[in-house]
Amino acid sequence: MPTSRVSPLDTIAAESVSPSRLARTGACLLFCSLVFCSLALGPTPAPAEELTVEQMICALDPQCGKPFEDVRLRGVTATPSMHTPGSFDRTVNFAFNSAELTADAHKELNAVAEALNSSNLSKLDIVIAGHTDGVGNDDYNQALSQKRADAARQYLITQNGIDGKRLTAKGYGKSQLLLPADPTNELNRRVQFINPNYNISSAPGASSPTPRPASSSDGL
Repeated sequence: MPTSRVSPLDTIAAESVSPSRLARTGACLLFCSLVFCSLALGPTPAPAEELTVEQMICALDPQCGKPFEDVRLRGVTATPSMHTPGSFDRTVNFAFNSAELTADAHKELNAVAEALNSSNLSKLDIVIAGHTDGVGNDDYNQALSQKRADAARQYLITQNGIDGKRLTAKGYGKSQLLLPADPTNELNRRVQFINPNYNISSAPGASSPTPRPASSSDGL
């Protein structure tokens, strides 16, 4: 059989590839692969910015003179639906297809509770409105949004000491999308906190609203 011959160039090339060089080459290939994947998949969307406690208080307090800005919509190009005066949205995450609150949801609701317990808002009634995105069946989304609004209400009562008579939970499913032109956008999945007496209490000479009995099934 013919003897395999190795050229001098092959020998030099083999001898010049040291372990350290192989490691550097591997690291470079890994880095390039990650960069390629990142470019192919596109940038990871940043989490929505949330209102501070002070901004939440101002959104519900008719005596606050600062204009409302929904910071969650910064960088969003789709046109949002008209903002309800005396309200704000919060990203409250739940387990998939469930009304179980996540650890992040606890943190977000604790911040909301701090606002609701402030001296400016502690006497006001609040509607907790649950909203889904535009994916799925109407009836299913309606029922899920109600369960999630109920869960948020119950957490505020049991974990933050808020009087349940102040809180009404109402699910809207996908009937009030925040971004109607982008129904699958995750920003549509939100919990909205509303001062239902905002216009009444802001009228000149109006007296403080009288707390009304509320249950989790009450409407606006």
